[in-house]
Amino acid sequence: MRHHRFLGVLYLFAILAASAPAQPGGHPAPEKPKLLLPSEAYLSNAKQITFEGQRSGEAYFHPDGKKICFQSVRGKCPHYQIYVKQLDGTRLVRVSPGDGLTTCSFFHPSQPLMIWASTHLDPASYRPPPMDRSKRYKWEKHASFDIFVSDHEGGNRKRLTHTKGYDAECAFSPDGTRICFTSQRDGDLEIYTMAADGSDVRRVTNAKGYDGGPFYSPDGKQICFRGFRDPKNPRHAQIYVINADGTNERKLTDTPAANWCPFFDPTGKYLVYSRNVGDHRNFELFIVPTAGGKSVRITTDPGADVLPAFSPDGKQLMWTSTRVGGKSQVFIADIDMPKADMFAGN
Repeated sequence: MRHHRFLGVLYLFAILAASAPAQPGGHPAPEKPKLLLPSEAYLSNAKQITFEGQRSGEAYFHPDGKKICFQSVRGKCPHYQIYVKQLDGTRLVRVSPGDGLTTCSFFHPSQPLMIWASTHLDPASYRPPPMDRSKRYKWEKHASFDIFVSDHEGGNRKRLTHTKGYDAECAFSPDGTRICFTSQRDGDLEIYTMAADGSDVRRVTNAKGYDGGPFYSPDGKQICFRGFRDPKNPRHAQIYVINADGTNERKLTDTPAANWCPFFDPTGKYLVYSRNVGDHRNFELFIVPTAGGKSVRITTDPGADVLPAFSPDGKQLMWTSTRVGGKSQVFIADIDMPKADMFAGN
């Protein structure tokens, strides 16, 4: 989850289902839940994409826009595993080995490859997590995470990181030559980049705290991330943009909240991200200009809306939500971007 362990929890929410006319036998048939509220006017034509398992989330589009990678707790494994799914529903493949914890999958922009992080080389990580009957999105930062590359079916797997400590939260650059990721190799959780084969590791951030969830801008020149850097308020995180070489860091949010999981739109002019509103349980999606400005709220559901990603053409938004039955699953909707004047001010 890159995002991710991230306070360790996103809480369970229930959505009341409307009743429908009675079926034969006198039992009411539940109506299909409405996926969007009237106040979520920037979104339309929403669809739920994943349904199975205890929980699913953190999905990203393939460059062709026809399939997604995501993580899900399903089957016999008690931990997240990585899957690739055709959006037309014709094919679903588990990519990760099925042992240990996995997270943070991302497609190569031009080759039939993908990266993901896993603890499967550490048998100690196989044990089931403590009993948790909730269906919320959760994450834990495990020291035995390393980054792997494979094809879209899990074959030709190769380990890319070999240092002690957490290596995860990874994404390819737009040209596929480099990978940005989060690592604890120097003691603190910082952003790094490396060549696509795991060589030439370079540190990007140098601030005390947990910097994570990095993604490259569409031109490959910048990296967005979130940072937990306030020692007096450890639950507060802010959104940052920095040049890929570690220069010119800029903070785009400054609110007493957990701002996290930023993702660039295809123009590179905006970031979509999630922030808790009111309390630490209700997360909503916002969009902010990368040049700075006011954030515009996109979702208003009382549950958790997190881990957003734009489609390659920018016409759709995909995110993880508990808006149906309190169960963390993946949704896609068309998005009508807010007008430029909506972002004016702070």
